[in-house]
Amino acid sequence: MGQPKLLQALFLLAMLVAVACDRKSSAPARPGARARVASLVPAATDLLIGMGAGDHLVAISNYDPHRDETRALPRVGDYQTFDWEQIAALRADVMIVFMAPDRMPPGLSQRARQLDIRLVNIRTERLSEILNEIGNLGRAIEEDAKAARAVDTLRAQIAAAARQTAGRPKARALIVRDKSAEGVVGRDSFLNDILEAAGGQNVITASGWPSIDREMLLSLKPEVIIQLLPEASPQVIAEANRVWTALPQIPAVARRRVHILTDWYVQQSGFHVGELAVRFAGLLHPETAQTRPVLLPSSQPTTGEDRK
Repeated sequence: MGQPKLLQALFLLAMLVAVACDRKSSAPARPGARARVASLVPAATDLLIGMGAGDHLVAISNYDPHRDETRALPRVGDYQTFDWEQIAALRADVMIVFMAPDRMPPGLSQRARQLDIRLVNIRTERLSEILNEIGNLGRAIEEDAKAARAVDTLRAQIAAAARQTAGRPKARALIVRDKSAEGVVGRDSFLNDILEAAGGQNVITASGWPSIDREMLLSLKPEVIIQLLPEASPQVIAEANRVWTALPQIPAVARRRVHILTDWYVQQSGFHVGELAVRFAGLLHPETAQTRPVLLPSSQPTTGEDRK
């Protein structure tokens, strides 16, 4: 072999060695190795933390709430955008997404394969799906025992809410998800699932996350209204209360049974759904458990709950 060809061969060999050293193995994480997770789904982040596997997280989504457990983690994207440069630098083994298979962005799977990242596409629209995905997440990061305990915890909380209200008439309830009382929660959703488990009957018959107008709101005549305003400011809460003050003909308003929940997790399909079910049970059937209502000024005929 001539010297030019020898030098060329040595150069190509050196390049191959460099690439091999720079890339991670495309095989799953070795048994005993800690999987590094980039979670682009706030609910998945909460599920991992709830099951005691938050130490696997190396990155979270742009929409994750600010909390102590994730304060130091970089934010690397959301449902539509991905900071691939940062994700690659963090050497994630697993990336969690939430999207319909037919709406997967072009090139997402290909780019993940190039970086030797395993994509885990979760669905948490129903309570049963949340429980199922905990197991899937546990398998993805080889934390099956922690996942099993987390499922047991949630099942126990849901069962406790159901026992608390067993044998009582279902309370006709409305779940509101914005300050104007236009966005509501319908059937076939995880919030409806826990409402029913907690002894409630949804006055909305549509599925998903519908919107209603004032006329329909009046016609529904809910006995209890649960308004979910994550991390709402005092100004937002005041705006919500003004809406109810103007509608004293609604039974829930007249009987001071409008409850505003402002915890960051109240609209999230994460690990707090069991806790939320227990809280729902107390609000729907206050005679069965003590709740912590905070009465508004006497000029406003609604009740709310503290921010925690």
